[in-house]
Amino acid sequence: MEQKSFFQRIKENPFSWLFSGELFFLTLNSLFLLVVLLAIISFIASFFTKDFEDPSSKALVLSPAGPIVEQVAGSDDPFDVIRGQGPSELYVGDLLEVLESAANDDRVTDIVLRLDNIEGTGQAVLYDVGNVLQKVKDSGKNIIAVGDSYGRSGYYLASFADEIIMDPDGFIFVDGFGRSKLYFKAFLDKLKIDFNIFRVGTFKSAVEPYLRNDMSEAAKEANLAYLNVLWDSWKNVVSNNRGLNPQDIQFLVDNADEVASKSKKGLAHALLSYGLIDNLLSRREQREYLLKKFGESENKKTFSQISGFEYFKLIQSEKEVNTSDNKIAVIVARGTIVDGTQPPGTIGGDSTSNLIKEAHENKNTKAIVLRVDSGGGGVFASELIRQELLAAKEKGITIIASMGNVAASGGYWISANADEIWASHNTVTGSIGIFGIIPTFDRALNEIGINSDGVKTSTLDLSGNIAQPLDPALSRLMQQEIDYGYERFLNLVSKARNMSTEEVDKIAQGRVWAGSTALELGLIDNLGNLEEAIERAAKLAEIDEFTTYYPSQELDWRQQLLESFSSVLKLFIPEMIRNNIIFKESIKSLQEIETLNDPKGLYVRCEDCLI
Repeated sequence: MEQKSFFQRIKENPFSWLFSGELFFLTLNSLFLLVVLLAIISFIASFFTKDFEDPSSKALVLSPAGPIVEQVAGSDDPFDVIRGQGPSELYVGDLLEVLESAANDDRVTDIVLRLDNIEGTGQAVLYDVGNVLQKVKDSGKNIIAVGDSYGRSGYYLASFADEIIMDPDGFIFVDGFGRSKLYFKAFLDKLKIDFNIFRVGTFKSAVEPYLRNDMSEAAKEANLAYLNVLWDSWKNVVSNNRGLNPQDIQFLVDNADEVASKSKKGLAHALLSYGLIDNLLSRREQREYLLKKFGESENKKTFSQISGFEYFKLIQSEKEVNTSDNKIAVIVARGTIVDGTQPPGTIGGDSTSNLIKEAHENKNTKAIVLRVDSGGGGVFASELIRQELLAAKEKGITIIASMGNVAASGGYWISANADEIWASHNTVTGSIGIFGIIPTFDRALNEIGINSDGVKTSTLDLSGNIAQPLDPALSRLMQQEIDYGYERFLNLVSKARNMSTEEVDKIAQGRVWAGSTALELGLIDNLGNLEEAIERAAKLAEIDEFTTYYPSQELDWRQQLLESFSSVLKLFIPEMIRNNIIFKESIKSLQEIETLNDPKGLYVRCEDCLI
């Protein structure tokens, strides 16, 4: 006899469950799930109802787990974790807010900086953070930097500390600024792969790796010019903070081997004697030093401290809410400019345009500040963004472009029509030029016995068949489009900056400039940070009170799921593999290829700007 299920019996007799013991088990399971759900809700709620830590008599510990950035990258690609991308970035706005609050908070007397993991932070960001650290010092707070070693970014910020402590086996990894590339011409010749390059601009060196086996003299000249500005700025700040001369820094960097040899105790002791370090303490000795200075924590596991995260939650809970109807939208454009909708950390032509559209369709938006941190990308996507900014201007909305670490090529394209352009002294900008790339593999395929043939109904072949040589007519057409694109770039800059096209051309040609030089050349209007750009936007918009907000793209459920998957995937990718330089560079190269998605294959992009 066939055994009927519980639900079949209910269907036949709705009252049969009253006489069934299965109800008990069904109810029991339901209650169990309910209890678990309530426990989870209670656990989550505890984070929101928890009493905030009192920072009094505690050291405020700031220990970023990765580079400090304009916008924390998010991705819909779970394999980004392999590329070294993940949630280990710190949003600079949060850090600046913590430091600004600490400077004015009588409860905070001491700050401990751990800066081992911030390499990769851009110079403009470092400059802004350093300025606020100086405010903290000027307010009478004591700052201690501790670490095993210091890189260029870490030591820059550490130099603002009253005391710098390093492990005796540590090192200061500072070697100035440099720019080098891999060049593939000889390799491509051996493989019989042809990269058909179209460009305008003497200094547009993004395509040189496919055309040469070394860096051109023009590229060397342009790169060295802006790198010297960044390096001089770095030396001046550090030497001033440490009571040294910039020449002392240069000597130590140029003669590290000689200095270490003379010390007899290694480079760390030499750095101590030259005044770059105040104390050499091992990790154990650092712990003992901080315990003696700040006392023991309540859990007896470390010194008395409050983390930057806990302090940030505290100041957020104490913050007064600004209810002004006047809004200033700050739209962050960080990363490569790519066609379509892109996650944070990449500038999507569609997604970024939509954020701008959302802002100018808000009747309360009086100004838009476009925060640019980009070496450019596709022409089509760049133009979409520029057009949406023009639509906002037509409505009478004030537009300010605020340049971060990099705003070059496409980054300058989207900034050009702002009412004013602001940049940091250390911003890398310019690179007004354009190029196109079409690879063909016919010679390589022929070498292994593969040939391509077919028919067509027209003379011009726009099929993009990489198995055939590039159609000469298509080649001419591409170069014409590149020439036209360059003239278009010159014209839009000329109109926006009130310069003749001849004047723009002299400082264009793909050449890169530091922010301070760009000001002299008329490419920007003022030197200042994001906060100053926002204040200027308010002044131009003639508003005294305003609320700043950051329009952002919401990830859909699929992207959120993939983000979660990325965190799990990381557990299965050995750190040794993820951090392998050859592996990372290979993945990076593949990632760069993915961003070459302009519909016409035209790019306003600066590869030399990203340091």
